Amino acid sequence: MNFARFLSSISLGYLLLFSASSLAQTLYLIGGSLKTCSSQSTQNCSKKVNFESAAKRQQLFFVHDLTLNAVNEKWPTHNTQHKHRTRKLLKAIKSKMLYSKSALIAAIKQQDSYLYKRWSNEEYYFVFDMLEVPVLYEQRRAKEQVLTQFNNEPASTEILNDIVKTLKQQNNAKLLLSTASSRDPYESADFYQGLFSAYGVEATWFALTPALAKAISNNDCDNLDIYRNKLNNVFNRELVYPDLTAQELALCKKGIDNLTQEITSAGGMMFNGGDQSLTKQVMVDNETGKAFPWLKAIQNRPVLIGTSAGTAVQSGGPNASGQVPMITNGTSLSALESGAFAKAPPKQNCQQHGGCDILPHDALTYDKRGGLGSFNFGILDTHFSERGRTPRLAVLLAETNQRWGFGVDETTALKVEKAVNKFSVLGKQGVVLLEKVSKYSFLYNFYPASSEFMLNPNVENFAEIKINGRVGHSEDLISDALIRERLKVFCTGDISSLVNKEQGIKNNELIFRKLEQTSCELLGQSMKIENLLMKINSLPKAKDN
Repeated sequence: MNFARFLSSISLGYLLLFSASSLAQTLYLIGGSLKTCSSQSTQNCSKKVNFESAAKRQQLFFVHDLTLNAVNEKWPTHNTQHKHRTRKLLKAIKSKMLYSKSALIAAIKQQDSYLYKRWSNEEYYFVFDMLEVPVLYEQRRAKEQVLTQFNNEPASTEILNDIVKTLKQQNNAKLLLSTASSRDPYESADFYQGLFSAYGVEATWFALTPALAKAISNNDCDNLDIYRNKLNNVFNRELVYPDLTAQELALCKKGIDNLTQEITSAGGMMFNGGDQSLTKQVMVDNETGKAFPWLKAIQNRPVLIGTSAGTAVQSGGPNASGQVPMITNGTSLSALESGAFAKAPPKQNCQQHGGCDILPHDALTYDKRGGLGSFNFGILDTHFSERGRTPRLAVLLAETNQRWGFGVDETTALKVEKAVNKFSVLGKQGVVLLEKVSKYSFLYNFYPASSEFMLNPNVENFAEIKINGRVGHSEDLISDALIRERLKVFCTGDISSLVNKEQGIKNNELIFRKLEQTSCELLGQSMKIENLLMKINSLPKAKDN
């Protein structure tokens, strides 16, 4: 009995079951860490590269009198003690020289490390945003230069090559690049636009930000800066990126119909990494819960690409198990201890600055309404093996009654060709497919790079046919992010069961057990694993409020 197997054909029943996924659409779901050579990431270059003189190499900051005045006039919180102490700090480090970010942090810590550690997120970002200045070359804004031909990570290049090949098969190869997942969506715009510069693809930064989505809907484009402050916690961008904020304003003033047409005219759209809750704010009004008029146009693009948060946001839509949720936060250890919460994620760094409310900072949270809905086969997760996220995905499957979960490793892409329901793994590592077979039991499948798989939609009665043998024991596989590596050894060894315990978690074991249906196949340096039983001995009840 094989629950995740290579299939030679696809049944009509499967197509009907996943009718929302039957479009002739291709998804590239990248697990994050798409390592790319650029003027700001030279560690990703295969050799010393001579970037253009006009290339931006780092952010720059300037502490001056205007900044001190802005602290007084625009301080973003009601904490007057922090306000006055920050002004005193900035006076002490005022300089005629420009700071790099690392140098600025060092100067602040040396002068007042206590304040630095206790700034709220809003205060921290306000200070650094207000101190940032544009990087200029010959009176023009310098831009980050991307040279993918010098990537020292072949897997990144492989993924990009495949994306370009698919794009060029479309009637319109134009690609829109959304950086809506970032707190500062302007900072990474040059990188994404440069990502495809060597490929002959018309790739354009698309100024669909949370601020624009709200402003254009309210017919209030002249107050874009206020929406930026409120929704993205970002300040002073019109000074640092005047061309990009002007582009955003122009798009806003052309109205909703034009924006929708811009999306419709593109063959593909890419969403960057960051925070998927931010990404969703350009699709759905976070106050009313209503979809924006252009959502359908995004959903219908022939090619959709995401990395990290841009992948996670694509979960959603209905399937045979109900509504597919979107994961928004959390660690595996917290999930095993406390379960899952259908709530907004806690504020970033709230364990340091407060504002966590009743949720711990590492709580597993999810949006039960899902995200974009382009991927309704199950729940998507990213940075998967590298951050030990197998248990957190299992917990969310158990508590939302979803059958399948897909965990994409870093520098790896899950390519989904909906027309033929084909799943391919590209890049460096692999994709974990979890299938829930009972409340606390799952089938663990690992598909390494260069492998393909399809899903079996048939509901079968699961029979646990064990293989008798020795029991092995491990500790801290989750917190040390070693599940992938340990299972590769376990799968071909003579141990039949592997029991993992985590320090600090009581009465909760993660158990892997070989079955008669389990198969392990060495593919180069990687191991393809199918139908390995995974059990969690108990789970807390999900919180749905």
